[in-house]
Amino acid sequence: MRLTRSHIIRLLGGLAFAAGLIYLVLQKVEWESFAEGFASCHWGWVLASMACGFLALVLRGLRWRLLLLPVDGGITRKQSISAYWVGNIFNAVLPTSGEWVRCGLVTREKSKFDRVLGTAAAERVIDMITLSVILALLAIFGWSFIGLFVTKNIIEPLVAFWQRPGILLSVLLMLLAAAVLIAIVWIAAKKFRIFSRLKGFMMGILDGFSSIRLMPDKSRFLLKTAVIWALYALQVWAVALALGLRMLPKDAILLSALGSIASFIPVPGGIGAYHYIIALTLSTLYGMSWSEGLLLATLCHESQLLVAMGCALGGWLILPVRKS
Repeated sequence: MRLTRSHIIRLLGGLAFAAGLIYLVLQKVEWESFAEGFASCHWGWVLASMACGFLALVLRGLRWRLLLLPVDGGITRKQSISAYWVGNIFNAVLPTSGEWVRCGLVTREKSKFDRVLGTAAAERVIDMITLSVILALLAIFGWSFIGLFVTKNIIEPLVAFWQRPGILLSVLLMLLAAAVLIAIVWIAAKKFRIFSRLKGFMMGILDGFSSIRLMPDKSRFLLKTAVIWALYALQVWAVALALGLRMLPKDAILLSALGSIASFIPVPGGIGAYHYIIALTLSTLYGMSWSEGLLLATLCHESQLLVAMGCALGGWLILPVRKS
């Protein structure tokens, strides 16, 4: 393939973007804790963890395509995977921005942006439901202490935060403003064109969200979802083996599920939140030192961030331009 000016610009831009992300990550690393286990780390297992992360990103792009097919039957696997990879890295900088980016990359006249955005919202909701089901099953089948741990260390602090007078009042005012805005849009849509377009955009998002019901093969979607979450557990398990830590598969499932909570916290790429949750879990439930927990979290998170950056760069270079 001939290297064009467009490819060079994309490559340089991708490298600059990756450098900014690496700088952000290095500021969060606890170097003393990392150095303690660095010498004895088996990096082959870390590479295996990164391979699992790569496969998970491929499957996420393919799973998103199943949601997109009712909206645009012409979407290809290459388009959905590469757009997902590029959008995914934007979430490491500004939470939820990746959904807007990847939807914009695959949108054409046939598939309106609002409907495509609805498929991304549907995928987000499905991830939240899946995570809740996994935690519930772990708590039910012999791990009742997990429910107490999650309640005490995650749910209660979040509830206490949102119960602060200023925070709660701000949220209530925002919800009220949103309800008033929606009412105004619906009423004014009959008379003003701009409000009619805004109403159409909202309805398009809801229409795209309904792609869950219209998917051509729901069994494949469920299978991909199960494999994706299994790969998340294998990522953690491989890093534990790299550090010489004894961990059962069910322990890896628990850590991957709790660590996934960080993706729903509005911080860039879960940085800080992921490290805290994993270190807290290992020190509280498994009696490990905080340094061991932080080291495992750092290796898991930063190795997968490298995978995400590599995929984003590759997706940016191979992303086909969609034409109307």
